[in-house]
Amino acid sequence: MDLVEYDGTCSTFNGVTMVNFEINYDATYCVEWPNLRVVHNGKQIADVICNSNKFDFTLEQEEQNFLELHWTNKTERHTKSEDGQIIEDQTFTMGLIRVDGILIENWFFTDGYYAPNYFKGFVESHEKNRTNYPLAEKLPSQKIWHFPGTYYFQKWEGDFWDWYYNTKIGKEVVKFTDKDPERIAKYRGTLDPCTDLVAKLKELIK
Repeated sequence: MDLVEYDGTCSTFNGVTMVNFEINYDATYCVEWPNLRVVHNGKQIADVICNSNKFDFTLEQEEQNFLELHWTNKTERHTKSEDGQIIEDQTFTMGLIRVDGILIENWFFTDGYYAPNYFKGFVESHEKNRTNYPLAEKLPSQKIWHFPGTYYFQKWEGDFWDWYYNTKIGKEVVKFTDKDPERIAKYRGTLDPCTDLVAKLKELIK
């Protein structure tokens, strides 16, 4: 089957609407690189060794869409310490997210949460030394991951861009729609800031 352009961003294949994700990240190496499984609606769709700065995947949208990232390979041996200080560690830090090439706003990530699988030794130490601070089972807006676990994105229904548009509008107060009826529609999607151009202009005017 030929791949057909859909609405300027998404694509369809054999009648199914596809959506393309790009995840930017930072990762550190200790023994080996972090390994992530991408799971959509309970089905693994990608296996990623995080030895670069981004990865991408494509999924087939369904009526209900549950997207998860599972950090699968970190164990206590992936953290090296000396005299009680960590000298080398395997970590993962979430960066920008693009969908169909469009930069997605931060709320798409922060509306989800990270569920870490704490190491046994860490749990025992925490319970002994910080009895007044129970370990959280869910960490909202957690961009830096030190423990293996799963990140659960907010569920979306049906077409991603329809859901994104409606959710975005619900989070924003759009003014002056009486003077500009198309103002709400103009909020659909975001563009990357021209950081390189701004930096060059700053250099020129110094």
